[in-house]
Amino acid sequence: MITGLVIFSTPDKNNYNSFKADAQLNTQIDKTSDRDTFEYFLSDLVDNDTDTIMHRFERYNQQLESSERLETALLGKYMRYKAALATLKRDNNLNVDFQDLHQQMLLLQRAFFTVDEQYHLFSEENLLRELALLKKGIKESAQSSEEFQQRWEFELNKLPPVLRNSFRNASLLAALNETNILDTQSQFIAREALVGSEAAERLRILDQQRTDFDRHVHSYLITRDVILNNASFDDIEKEQAITDLRKSLFDNSLWRRIEALERIHDR
Repeated sequence: MITGLVIFSTPDKNNYNSFKADAQLNTQIDKTSDRDTFEYFLSDLVDNDTDTIMHRFERYNQQLESSERLETALLGKYMRYKAALATLKRDNNLNVDFQDLHQQMLLLQRAFFTVDEQYHLFSEENLLRELALLKKGIKESAQSSEEFQQRWEFELNKLPPVLRNSFRNASLLAALNETNILDTQSQFIAREALVGSEAAERLRILDQQRTDFDRHVHSYLITRDVILNNASFDDIEKEQAITDLRKSLFDNSLWRRIEALERIHDR
């Protein structure tokens, strides 16, 4: 388990951020597990190539104590696995047999990783997926909701407490995601039943903040396109107009993120 970065002198924020992408500057590196750290660096793969990702990861790894460093070769394997997994999921996009997809994912893991690496990276995920398939089978065969709940609780109680809670949390997240198709009022009621009124209200506020941000970004990018295509402006005037527009819509702390979104938009 990674415990943090080693600082030999006064912390240097610029040095700490040197292995982060622009869109990651206001985020913390996820050090929950090796895989979570890999996923953190791969989250910028849309905007950068694999060599850039690997270079940033290696710089980050050098900041750690030698006993805490992650295996660079394992990240390389993980990136190749993720690429193969994406192809597999695209090929199975229609009429998915989830049991078959699960088996194909296990075969991919065996193709890319040793037994120890598979356990280290995927043991909990694989178990949770197996439980999801088991839950689906119980739901399809149970004669009543009471029978389903009884059989399902029996299976859950076989698990160690940590995994039992992980699966219940994953099930809760899935149930919360299903509320996204509901109208605002029905969504709040459904969320309140799942997590309580205070948490449902916090989720409502977060949704509103996300919607407001997306709306501002959409408006900003449209207006920015107008400015860039304005033949009466020279390059300096265009840059100043875009800067003024960005200032009017976004806090300075978000500018790096906005610049990353601009690059994606301009592709």
